[in-house]
Amino acid sequence: MKFANILLMLILLQFSGNIYSANQTSSVDVVTTIPVSCHFSNVSPQIIVSENGSVSSGNFTLNCNKNFELQFSSKSLKDGDQTTSVKAVNGTKLNTVVKVNFQGNTFELDQIRQISVLDPSSSELGTISINLASPVHATTPAGVYQDVLYLDATF
Repeated sequence: MKFANILLMLILLQFSGNIYSANQTSSVDVVTTIPVSCHFSNVSPQIIVSENGSVSSGNFTLNCNKNFELQFSSKSLKDGDQTTSVKAVNGTKLNTVVKVNFQGNTFELDQIRQISVLDPSSSELGTISINLASPVHATTPAGVYQDVLYLDATF
């Protein structure tokens, strides 16, 4: 009887396969999404242009986490002027020279400029320099002369 039990157990083990479990593996994807972000900071709220022709300046900082294009423009250029200018309420214009230094390059704003930035760093500093193309004279009409500079980041 013992021999029959041992023989039966051997036969059952033969058909049962491995009595130890095989290693099992699985995988789980881990995903996160970082939204595209561009943010202006430290933007000079106003640049006071000197009437004697000396250069005035302002700054801005741009933080982006993706390639982007930065467009520089002004209200005077968008209004169809051939050059940047400050304009009084009465319509008198004084031509200006506007330069933007961004990523080590200086661009004169004599037309609407578009700059592609293919490898943004964590923070890009820009400087805007502006001066009157010609100093004012005693015959220049009094008033407040204004223009608006636009910085548009698209990504």
